[in-house]
Amino acid sequence: MLPLAHIPVRPSSQDCLAWSPDGELAVAAGEEVYLLIPQNGSSEPWTHLRITVSNFTSKEWPWQEQASFKDMSIGEEQARATVTALAWSPPGLAKHRRSVLAVLTSNLILSFWASDSNPTDLDSWKRVSVINKALFSGNRLQQRIRSMAWAPTNPQHVDRRTPLSQNKWGIPLIAIADDSNGLYILMVSSPFTGQSHAWTVEVLHRHNTPMSNSSNERPSLFSFAMNTNHFIDRIEFGTWDGDIPVVYRTSGILHHASVSVYQDPHSRVRPDDVTDHESLTVSLSEARTGGAKTFSQAIVTPLIKARMATEKEKFGLDNNIGSHVMVRTWGLASFNNLVAACITLHPAKMVEYTAPFEGTSTILFDAGNDNGNAKSVFAWQSLTAVDVVKTQQSVLDTNFDQILQRPLALNNIDLRIVYTALCGSLLLSDDKRLQRLQAAVDVLDLIESRATIVLLAERRALLAMENAHQLPDQELKNIIRQMTKERGEAESSSRAPEKALLDLCPFCPDGQRTIPFDSFTKAYCLQKHHFARCALTLLPLLEPEITKRCINCKREFFDERSHPEIHMESSQRLSHINLSDSNAGYIGAAQENSGNVKQSLASVLFDKFDTCPYCGGKFCG
Repeated sequence: MLPLAHIPVRPSSQDCLAWSPDGELAVAAGEEVYLLIPQNGSSEPWTHLRITVSNFTSKEWPWQEQASFKDMSIGEEQARATVTALAWSPPGLAKHRRSVLAVLTSNLILSFWASDSNPTDLDSWKRVSVINKALFSGNRLQQRIRSMAWAPTNPQHVDRRTPLSQNKWGIPLIAIADDSNGLYILMVSSPFTGQSHAWTVEVLHRHNTPMSNSSNERPSLFSFAMNTNHFIDRIEFGTWDGDIPVVYRTSGILHHASVSVYQDPHSRVRPDDVTDHESLTVSLSEARTGGAKTFSQAIVTPLIKARMATEKEKFGLDNNIGSHVMVRTWGLASFNNLVAACITLHPAKMVEYTAPFEGTSTILFDAGNDNGNAKSVFAWQSLTAVDVVKTQQSVLDTNFDQILQRPLALNNIDLRIVYTALCGSLLLSDDKRLQRLQAAVDVLDLIESRATIVLLAERRALLAMENAHQLPDQELKNIIRQMTKERGEAESSSRAPEKALLDLCPFCPDGQRTIPFDSFTKAYCLQKHHFARCALTLLPLLEPEITKRCINCKREFFDERSHPEIHMESSQRLSHINLSDSNAGYIGAAQENSGNVKQSLASVLFDKFDTCPYCGGKFCG
């Protein structure tokens, strides 16, 4: 049974909970966001983090001089930045294909937060973008954000010519509403989607929502004031079915809209105008889906109801007030089969005296069965039986397919990856050794032509492996070890390190720095210095700062962003969106078309295998 979680904060929103696709639970708590991040292989089910979202750096929010005493404002710049809404993006937008947390505060500012390394590390969480800056700066009302919602991504609607990462994860879209009742459709890009070198937000379209006409021709001053303050306070997306429906609520009235995204012949993403269907405008009481549970029905599941009663009784005993206890529910959210509810406990029939720092909340969980635990609920954390050999075959075959069939730009690290993949493919114990031997000959020809070197030791080794299917594994390993040893010795004394095909030990003296290849997971130099090998490229990991690891199976990988040669240069980038003249002023951060650029082998591999190829887990580090 997943234990409840006591957190030392008071919720600040009626819908204060939000689950990420990776099982991270965010709680809106005043000027903070409280994060519960599930732990794998630990006695404690959660890592607790508190992120203060009300602080800005001078780079995020430029310094302004103090106004004169003649000026007075009761606007949003004087308000507290209390969190009013939370929403996680679909996976794929942040580093290591994780999700971005959108945080809307009471001063009408929408910020994006993401982890740049390990999500359990508080210092890794950074504000990556302030969305208000992408809106039209000439009108203050249009820079105040009232509500927001992420659209579910749909990779099937992405053209084949877009970058591979976007083809796999889809195009991230978010809808927001401003203070002038404008409904925006925004496209978000990040340095990790292969489109941009920075976080950018682009306004694809702005739609003015219709206002209901009052039937009272002579309204009172109070009625007139209320009727002029209609805001879109809720936005929800449906599921993709050609188009994607979006429903938004203003003044208790639901409006239905439809958004269509498609590719033009130049691989540009353009949305259709957001069209409001007035015939589908209904009152709130009639806008119900048949058979759907209400919030009260969903919260009072047997397990959550029992836990509420237990917490209520415990609170009464601790404060000596018996049964005079009131339970307040602040939010409900579900992740797979896990339902989480946030409650606070208060004394009933009496005045409650408490200080803000004394506020506490309780998160109750219901996994749908009495035997639920963290590992069964969070399936991505549970280790599954992995066919390591089959996965290695798939990775190496991908290496050869990419290098032999695609016009790639090969730099030094690409040649090292190809050479190491050549060694690994010859070590594989399967029924395709003869085919791999022939492919190895083609790869040798390619390396010699690109690096302008002669690989005599390698060709002698291939001749010795002519009957590879009859040789024992140990003899094959000895042949490859001797081959790579000779290659390393030649490169140790070479005056052209830019043409090196093997990594050299950083601790050994010249002439003894060779790291032969004889294992998929470990690397030893001649002096027995030990290094791990990247589980994707098979290159030795010579420095701890250049690695990332799978959060599930703990395998180590080369961190492509730590190496300048592997930094992805997008082959195609989304260009400026052609909108109508009325929307031309709302372009926030359009991207320029950089044309066609050949990708390197390393960038293609790390883009294709952006999650662990062995277990499907996300990376951290």
